[in-house]
Amino acid sequence: TAVVIGQLITASLAAYAFSFLVFRGRQVLFFLFLSTLMIPWEATIIPNYMTIRTLGWLDTYQGLAVPFMATAFGTFLLRQAFMQIPRELWDAARIDGSTTFRFLREVVIPLARPALGTVAIYGFLSTYNQYFWPLLITNETLMRTTQVGIAQLRFEESLRWGLVMAGVIMVAVPTLALLVLGQRQLIRGLTAGAVKG
Repeated sequence: TAVVIGQLITASLAAYAFSFLVFRGRQVLFFLFLSTLMIPWEATIIPNYMTIRTLGWLDTYQGLAVPFMATAFGTFLLRQAFMQIPRELWDAARIDGSTTFRFLREVVIPLARPALGTVAIYGFLSTYNQYFWPLLITNETLMRTTQVGIAQLRFEESLRWGLVMAGVIMVAVPTLALLVLGQRQLIRGLTAGAVKG
């Protein structure tokens, strides 16, 4: 949940800046920001690991969460949703004396709720199902995530398939529940801004 909250905060602030704030080089910066989507995650594992080790965050919750608190995909999705908000609302808010953060909090965030829900669901599912990163930076059994725990059940001395399958079902239930409960929100958020006009 810390990753989801971090992603919502960082992505909404970045998307807001790319949508409503006017500054030199905004399009170029947004293009560079999006180009990070083309870098494979595997290419960043070693630098991320070195950073986490230098900060002393091995076997900590910070090490598991902080590297994933910013998301280029979430920023792109929210920017597209924010671009659908009429510019007249921004102009009217500025005339009424609204601050930048007040406009974000009271106008933009409520109007972009479907897109925010989509970013939250996507962020939760992508971090909940991670296997390699938690395996890499955790050594203590108590810090291991459920995905690593399920894999470790397979390597016990006496493999009991009933126990492994029960663990898999317990891990799959939150994912399935989130998808079933958030399906409408997910579809609305992904299709928002797909059709102009």
